[in-house]
Amino acid sequence: MRSIFKILPAWAMVVVALCFSSPDVLAQTAADIVGSWSLVSLTVSRSGSEMELLGPHPEGQLIFGSDGHYVLVGVRADLPKFTSGSRLSGTSEMNQKIVEGNVAHFGTYTVDPAGHVIVFHIQRSTFPNWDGDVQQRPFTLVGTRLTYVTPGSFGYGSAKVVWERTK
Repeated sequence: MRSIFKILPAWAMVVVALCFSSPDVLAQTAADIVGSWSLVSLTVSRSGSEMELLGPHPEGQLIFGSDGHYVLVGVRADLPKFTSGSRLSGTSEMNQKIVEGNVAHFGTYTVDPAGHVIVFHIQRSTFPNWDGDVQQRPFTLVGTRLTYVTPGSFGYGSAKVVWERTK
């Protein structure tokens, strides 16, 4: 009888934790990520320190459609404007800043709920090396925050991307 009283507190804590767990923490399916998301951060680790790849206040949208299609766009908030007013006549410096200050891709997606992985089937990207790629991104969904890890193919190593569900 005493052994039951020894394990009863541990079982009680498990039951309480399950009863009060947020359903959003447990939700990890394709249906749970459908909708529109705003970019919060895109952080890479480089030489032991973290760097915001798109600056401290990036802007972007990620839209997961219920039909399995997605569109992702992320940009630096401080991209330079073309002084000529024409995209075709930017200076080399301007063009470099713009290329380095954005990422976009679109295609289809699936979700592996058991592995907590979003699988992007990238049709086209502003990083052409990703065109036609299939990339798996481990993710978590907690409340209104979606966080995933990108592969290290930007040349910086892997990146942590955080999105906030739009209202």
